[in-house]
Amino acid sequence: HLFKVRERGSTVGQELQAGVVTWVTMSYIVVVNPMILSAPLEDGSSPISFHAACTATCLTAAIASGFVGLTANLPFGLAAGMGLNSYVRYGLIGKEGLSADAALACCFVQAMLFAFLAASGAVDYMQALLPNALKSSITVAIGVFQAFVGFQLMGLIVKNETTMVGLGDIEQPALWLSMTSTLLVAALFVRGVKGATIMGICFTALASHLLGLRDARQDPLVDPAGVGGAGAFDLDFGAAVERPQAFGSAVLCMLFIVVFDTAGVQHGIGQQAGLINSEGVLPGARFAYLASALGTGVGSVMGTSPVIIHNESAAGVGDGGRTGLCALTTAVLFLCSPALVPLIELIPPQATAPCLVLVGALMMTPIRDIDFTDLRIALPAFLTICVTPLSYSISAGIFSGIASFFILRATLRLAEVAERVGDDVGRCLFGSRLGRGSPRATREATALPELC
Repeated sequence: HLFKVRERGSTVGQELQAGVVTWVTMSYIVVVNPMILSAPLEDGSSPISFHAACTATCLTAAIASGFVGLTANLPFGLAAGMGLNSYVRYGLIGKEGLSADAALACCFVQAMLFAFLAASGAVDYMQALLPNALKSSITVAIGVFQAFVGFQLMGLIVKNETTMVGLGDIEQPALWLSMTSTLLVAALFVRGVKGATIMGICFTALASHLLGLRDARQDPLVDPAGVGGAGAFDLDFGAAVERPQAFGSAVLCMLFIVVFDTAGVQHGIGQQAGLINSEGVLPGARFAYLASALGTGVGSVMGTSPVIIHNESAAGVGDGGRTGLCALTTAVLFLCSPALVPLIELIPPQATAPCLVLVGALMMTPIRDIDFTDLRIALPAFLTICVTPLSYSISAGIFSGIASFFILRATLRLAEVAERVGDDVGRCLFGSRLGRGSPRATREATALPELC
């Protein structure tokens, strides 16, 4: 009764299985996030301790995912955001020159502000301003982004110096294995086989090792024991006084990214799961925001970057996850993840790529809700869908769509007001001779005495 499993058309086994799928597709963060945050500075020292970041990554993911599962009853997996960790390490610490302690303090302040906005309902109000068609475009954009990431992981899409991106080496066995796995999992989906995603991941991982296709890491996972760096409980709020502009801009930038990223991802995945109600609202959304804020607050104290809802949660939803039991399963696995790092490293990139591509395909469905004959919504939706994968940023795509929507609406409103004022002034000055025969003049002819 706590998770309403049967009410949402699921089973306990299906929820547990979906939670495992979500964890598997997110598990890379356990290794990658600490490696990014502990990347050496110019003097060779690590700004943030690898061990502290690894522990913080696992615990914050467990806390945030568990919180959203128990309070919001939503199948979301939360963990440190990939774009945000790079921003903290290379933007704040590298470019701005903030200390790691000050950068983590920025994360903490951002978490408190986000919690206030979520608790006060400000984020819900911002969501209510958006039309459902624009929200649907966010779902589609996340799906395209998911597929783009999957194509990169399998090697189908690679960097190209001339055209920025290009077709990869189609003679690579790893690419063919990933494509084969994609078709295999798709066939299992069509046949209604439960656990198709996890079967595909296991098949690809096993085949990769048997065929010797696992990509070796460029840099081995070193043990940075004894290396200095920020760790748990190291926060420096003095930077807010010493460098208020850098500190404030960092907080606002992260807040903007987290608000729009979290809002867009949770609506998109909620729509995929069929949890959006008739009013276009996701029940429990406020607790999902609070889970992100809670995870970020705890994570900043422990030594990691802001926590968001991962779009890899769509893989678990695609495998049948519909309730908070799925998120709770993911949380338990993250709690055990520090001891499972060697096992996680055995999962090659091409093993998770097929499920990302298939989930992306499944998230195309809401595009039918967008009226592309109405440019007032077609342009913002188009920008959202295109900018997200091309900029490699969900928040950038969401912002471009939202900004263009409100700017276009304001421009049309101003034009309408200007036309009305011009017509009224013209009639007052010249009477019915101005605009005679126009629909507006005919419509409002009877109102002329009152206007003048």
